[in-house]
Amino acid sequence: MKKNNSKKNNRQTEGGRQFKKNTLIGLLIALAAVIVVNIISSFLFYRIDLTKDKRHSLSKGTIEMLNNLEDRVYIRVYLKGKDQPADYQLFAKQVEQVLQDFRSYSKNVYFEFIDPLEGKTTEEVNSILGEFVKKGLDPIPVSREDANGYSTHMVIPGAIISYRDHEYPTKLVVADPAGADWMQYSIEELEYNLVAPIRRLLKTEKPTVAFLDGHGELDFWNTCWTGMRLQRFYNVSRITLDGKINCLRNISIEDSVKQTLRLGNNKYDVLIIAQPTQPFKEYDKYIIDQFIMRGGKVLWLIDNTTASLDSLQNSPEFFATPRSLYINDLLFTYGVRINPNLIQDLSCLPIPQQVGMIGDQPQFKLMAFPYCLDIVNFGDHPIVRNIKEIKSEFAGSIDLVGKNADLKKTMLMCSSERSKLVPTPSIVTLKVGVAQPNPQEFAFRNLPVAVLVEGEFESAFKGILPVEFDTIKELDFRPKSTYTRQIFVSDGDIIRNPFDRKRNQPYPAGYDIYTRKMYDNTEFIVNCVNYLCADDDLLQLRSKNFRIGSLNKEKVRGRKTFLASINIIIPLALIALMGVVLILMRKIRFSKKINK
Repeated sequence: MKKNNSKKNNRQTEGGRQFKKNTLIGLLIALAAVIVVNIISSFLFYRIDLTKDKRHSLSKGTIEMLNNLEDRVYIRVYLKGKDQPADYQLFAKQVEQVLQDFRSYSKNVYFEFIDPLEGKTTEEVNSILGEFVKKGLDPIPVSREDANGYSTHMVIPGAIISYRDHEYPTKLVVADPAGADWMQYSIEELEYNLVAPIRRLLKTEKPTVAFLDGHGELDFWNTCWTGMRLQRFYNVSRITLDGKINCLRNISIEDSVKQTLRLGNNKYDVLIIAQPTQPFKEYDKYIIDQFIMRGGKVLWLIDNTTASLDSLQNSPEFFATPRSLYINDLLFTYGVRINPNLIQDLSCLPIPQQVGMIGDQPQFKLMAFPYCLDIVNFGDHPIVRNIKEIKSEFAGSIDLVGKNADLKKTMLMCSSERSKLVPTPSIVTLKVGVAQPNPQEFAFRNLPVAVLVEGEFESAFKGILPVEFDTIKELDFRPKSTYTRQIFVSDGDIIRNPFDRKRNQPYPAGYDIYTRKMYDNTEFIVNCVNYLCADDDLLQLRSKNFRIGSLNKEKVRGRKTFLASINIIIPLALIALMGVVLILMRKIRFSKKINK
């Protein structure tokens, strides 16, 4: 009996040793597997983004740019500091994650987080903050209360990106124009704000954009805000045609004796025609037409009536008439007609109107004015994908005309489902904002206000070229264009920025000086130029929109106890189940070894 017990004990001892041996071997194999996987993963990069909006994935254009980097890009991020507020620390982690993604696709990307104020005296801090202001990175003062009272911490809201001998500052902390959470908006714009300056540093030649002058267009001061935004990516200038054929084309004298010309391509990539008020001469129309025929892109912002809010400054009403610009034949050939009418919309903005007098002082009240459109209806196109609201004044409707099969037409934005068309000539009065609107009159739906047309355009002078043009054979008249793009907007005020001449300060295009609300006019114009310049990758970045899901508060409140119980019981039950399974498996394994 003792002999049997001894044999049984020996078998148990031997089984225990074997189990320890197997456990050690399994541990070594697991460690080796982890090491091998880490070595392989250092050479390979792959991730799966299961989010619906792909918020953790870089765009294809960004990946392609990173893969093609020929030299090192240094990114110095200044969102660091021991006193950094918690929300900025959280945002800094988001920035680091995106930069890690950049690094995964290109070893030429180097980045570091810097606290530029650490260990500096008060004088040195003031000097450093002044340098950041000069570079466009205005420090953000963040006040908070602690045991020692109130204190202010200065946050440097961006980074400086260097490539070869050039550097460019970029803001990473940006405020949402709609007034929503800055962090959510900054995260949405993060990839764009990092990629856009890198693209600018990589480009040896920037595309060229020109504002047209000479026909009563909006001047420099009324477009300076948009011009400054465009200068980040393009060479921006202003030109006056005045019948000069070489204003938009590279034309020079090749041989003065033989009187021959050297004909080149267009000087500019995009031409912006912003709210002209004077007629176009035939020769200027010919110059613009041939610019388009050679692949030029045009952003037309046209008011086809004389209506404007300025006319209501001195009088409660005015007489609106069609505006004679003499470009309807051009636009019709290109596939659109901007009508000489006015849209009234129940989705509108308020303007101050006099409602009475107190003594000799007039009293004003903000009242809805149907001619000032609050545009919130947009098409499905990257140009308007990140646009929420557009401020418009006295817009007209646009018709799509012509049968040119080579043209693709896309509606970008339109009025609401409760619109009304007012033909001109007609009287525009402030009383329309006071009177109760008749819903039956607002029967029009989704009247187009902005349209994109792209493809191969026919010349407006095809078959009807005037004799004085036809004699200049060497100018190489073209009856049809190469593939190009044009955008037509029936309101020139969309690009206009308010300008405070006393302070010599412009406000953003789309800023409402009465309600102090910011609209997306500037973003819309920049997106239009991005698309016309074929910066499609840049535009795709701007159109990224992350939607953070939220719980149904009513359901959560009603089932609070049930949900809390599930969150406590299920994890404990799973752990208990796993423990029971492991114990049973071990008992079964040992019983088999002992029985042997």
